[in-house]
Amino acid sequence: MDAVMFGIRVFSPPLALGNASAVGELVVGETRRHFSLDLRFWRVVDYQRQWQAGLSRLLYGAPTSALMTSFRGDRDATHFMWALWKESGFVYVQPHCVDAADLDERFDPVDPYGHVGARVPATEQSLPISEWRVELEQLFASAMRIRWPFGQ
Repeated sequence: MDAVMFGIRVFSPPLALGNASAVGELVVGETRRHFSLDLRFWRVVDYQRQWQAGLSRLLYGAPTSALMTSFRGDRDATHFMWALWKESGFVYVQPHCVDAADLDERFDPVDPYGHVGARVPATEQSLPISEWRVELEQLFASAMRIRWPFGQ
């Protein structure tokens, strides 16, 4: 079986009895991170649609993108995403949050890309956040649903 080098998916279905959350999984290289999907304002399909759009942005030339993990409505909530940057043949991924209270306009979860900003290398700057990287072609293969490397 081929090892997945990049992927994002819903790992567990939404829980019954009014629990408005599910568990997602992000795979970047050898790293697997589970995260909570807030389903109070968005459905699983809304997240999946945004993830595909976010990956397509990189595929079609954008230098940055974002994959939403927790949209918390129109109030002054904090929203969570994975920020992605293309640099030197790699895609770097960091957790990122946007505090809607700090924004001049309403946060749009369909278009979170303007909130990514410039990448600050977490390891080089000794930042207390995680950062992972994967080869660009691995991300592209995943976004296009191609088994990579060929012949495997």
